[in-house]
Amino acid sequence: MKIFIYGVPGTGKTTYSIELKKQNSFPLVEGDTLRELAQKDKTREEDPFAYMGITGAFRKFGDLTEENVIKGLKAVRNNMIQYINEEIEKYPNELIFECAFLDPEQVIGKGKIVLLTKTNEEGHRKQFFAHREENEKSLEHFKASRIIQEYLIEESRKFPIEVIENDFDF
Repeated sequence: MKIFIYGVPGTGKTTYSIELKKQNSFPLVEGDTLRELAQKDKTREEDPFAYMGITGAFRKFGDLTEENVIKGLKAVRNNMIQYINEEIEKYPNELIFECAFLDPEQVIGKGKIVLLTKTNEEGHRKQFFAHREENEKSLEHFKASRIIQEYLIEESRKFPIEVIENDFDF
């Protein structure tokens, strides 16, 4: 069985994935490690989205607006799908694949898909900044993550995706 876990930063994807790994002894791949592969292929100038996370990619399209944030998410997804597919193929049977930029449409039929959410904004903020310094740039990233999360929740209604509300207060 393959399990794909995605969601915005600060929703507990890594913690959830590690717990699944302990329970199932499946290999765990964290999608962020694939960025290194993308960055070996192209320079920042050739492919800026190989160097951006989903919450900062909006900047290539302009200001922090819902439209630009979703354009940024889609650009990062499109940039990374080749690397995701190559990684998935390495594991024919069992895998836990966790990343923020997963496009569920690209993995339909390849395994179970789980969207991890944290809709309580204060709880999400607390977890988001548990591993980040709070400054103007990171606050923009948090605002973008809230926009993306709403998009992901809406998007999940189109696919056979299990949505898990992570209401655990870290």
